[in-house]
Amino acid sequence: MKISASAFIGLSAVLHHLHFSAVAGQAIDKNGSSSFSNDSPVVAPTFAPVVNNTEPDAGDVGFTNSSASNPDVGDENPSGFHASEPPSYLVEHTDAMIGLCPPRFLDSSVIKNRAIPTNNWWGNIIAHDSNAAIQPIWSNPYSLQMVVDKAPFGMSVSYPYRSRFSGGSSGNNGAVKFYAHGMVREFVFSAEEIVWQKPNFQVVDWADQGVTVKFTAGSSSGTMVSDLVSGMVYSSMKYSGLTPRLVSSAAISTINGQPMGGQVRGSKFEIVYNSGQKWVVYALSSDGRSEKEITLTADGNSALKSTGVFDGILRVAMVLESSWLTTLDEHKSCTVQAANIDLHDDSSYAFKWKTTGDCSCGLLHYAMKHHTETIDKSSGVRQMDGMVAYSTTRGAYQAFTTPGGSADPVWEIKEAQQVPEDFYPSRKIASNMAQQQRILDHLREDINAGWSIPLDGSYYFNGKAAQKYASLCLIANDPAIVGGDKNLLNSCLNKLRGVMAPFVANSWTNKLQYDKIYGGIVSSQGFKTKDLNADFGNTMYNDHHFHYGYWIHTAAIINRLDPSWSDLPKLNTLVNLLVRDVANFDPDDKFFARFRSFDWYRGHSYSHGVTPFADGKDQESTSEDVNFAFGMYMYGKATNNAAMEAVGKLMTRVNAHAIKTYFLIEDANQIHPANFRPNKVTGIFFDN
Repeated sequence: MKISASAFIGLSAVLHHLHFSAVAGQAIDKNGSSSFSNDSPVVAPTFAPVVNNTEPDAGDVGFTNSSASNPDVGDENPSGFHASEPPSYLVEHTDAMIGLCPPRFLDSSVIKNRAIPTNNWWGNIIAHDSNAAIQPIWSNPYSLQMVVDKAPFGMSVSYPYRSRFSGGSSGNNGAVKFYAHGMVREFVFSAEEIVWQKPNFQVVDWADQGVTVKFTAGSSSGTMVSDLVSGMVYSSMKYSGLTPRLVSSAAISTINGQPMGGQVRGSKFEIVYNSGQKWVVYALSSDGRSEKEITLTADGNSALKSTGVFDGILRVAMVLESSWLTTLDEHKSCTVQAANIDLHDDSSYAFKWKTTGDCSCGLLHYAMKHHTETIDKSSGVRQMDGMVAYSTTRGAYQAFTTPGGSADPVWEIKEAQQVPEDFYPSRKIASNMAQQQRILDHLREDINAGWSIPLDGSYYFNGKAAQKYASLCLIANDPAIVGGDKNLLNSCLNKLRGVMAPFVANSWTNKLQYDKIYGGIVSSQGFKTKDLNADFGNTMYNDHHFHYGYWIHTAAIINRLDPSWSDLPKLNTLVNLLVRDVANFDPDDKFFARFRSFDWYRGHSYSHGVTPFADGKDQESTSEDVNFAFGMYMYGKATNNAAMEAVGKLMTRVNAHAIKTYFLIEDANQIHPANFRPNKVTGIFFDN
């Protein structure tokens, strides 16, 4: 977590005083540093706070309890929104990514007829890297690392909160500039056939929340398979035809209360390190429904190995309080594999957990703070008081358990966060105030000024300009400013059509292309220049919710104000592709990753794309994240696409709640450490 200055910046006196409040847009330059642009989003929803201190298994995904029962809402939708192949006449299809930044460690069977996630929390696992090592990922409260570059090989599980450190000075009332966490491999799943001989490692499946990885021994057909899910209480490894080996980062003091050494047999092992850490390991049958004994032998003072081949599941959980053991024992046989998101309507959704084993006692799983405030407890989901663990950068995680008896437990979420219903705020400026502030004069000046969107420009900066120009037209449509005169609006729309024409035709110097490797719309600039950082890394899927959010928001305004424009169908065809690229909500759409940027568990989007980051994925601009979601909401509304409207509105609600919870540090906010809170706002927000 890093802190950087923030400011409240408006487009001009017109925008600043009339309609909008905004938080300055934050961007990453090519050197990875944080900077705030003076060209911040100008149509931020009115709830945005002002910061002064500065899929093969898609499940039942879709609108199941809403009038928007089908994402494809009828023939009124322009072509390009439906789950069809992006038209090559508009966006050239390319496989140039193969030579620039292709994914790695993907099983060939898993990429058939599906797009590949690019911005998911686990993306480091498949991120292209000349280095053989795989950077860590954070399911939280655990960090996980696939150790495939050098022995001992396996998968490490750690509780990074124990290794937090901070430093620097932000200049804000004695606050530190950053805090982060050490990379310690506290507990490692391995096997005798793998630990010293490099295994074959692959990602074999994924879902909306969760990814499945597999280690295969080079000397045999034995495998280790693990499902990695955000908020999991236990980390699990399914062994087939291998001899388990468990490795600790510190010397083991005791096992089940006995000094380390010799053999121990059982199906439950309470392991205490000499550092004081305590872990519990459970041994289960291959179907996870019953206990299965295993004999472990000490190998030195920090490793345990099985006396023979084991076919079954080993599960490990940290034990921060001895009182947790009873709860962990009760739920040990219910193993979470993944979750899919079920979107009900514009204010409710659900996590549909996929599990295996015996879930008669329910699924034990960690929830983030914004979940604890929105989980529908009337559904029988129960908070486990006293069982709290800490994430790296998102505060305390509270354990919950679902009602017993269901193999596919559910968290029902009701999000009550209020959001605007329209471009215009409910409180209009009074006509006399508009006259006093000479708003109309300023508006004429801005509309009559020279407008420019460079043909060789950035999709990010050009998008900012387009939305600003469109916002002027919104103001020119406000009777409180212009009365009944439409001449200024018509002049504004005429200029807007002109600057938008090259974008509509996709005729810029760096055209948009459809990347056939990951499945998405990217700038061709990175392919031309072989520069992974071109246009803030757009070709590498960086910041698409920022870049395309401006164009989607602009298109929403044009559809609202200029519905008879002859090029509107062409504009909507292209913009629908941008919506699908960033927030594809159709489970049957194989051409785009499902919700590329937005993480429904964390409640916000991830900015970073397909290159690795040692500190994990990040979010760089909350105002632009909201700008995308609200723009999608307004675009769906303006084009009569009820499903898109509902998804955009729900995303706006969830995002606003998460931003207030994790990114804006009010006095009562306990998410971040005390020495960081005086900063009042986070900067670039990494997983670590």
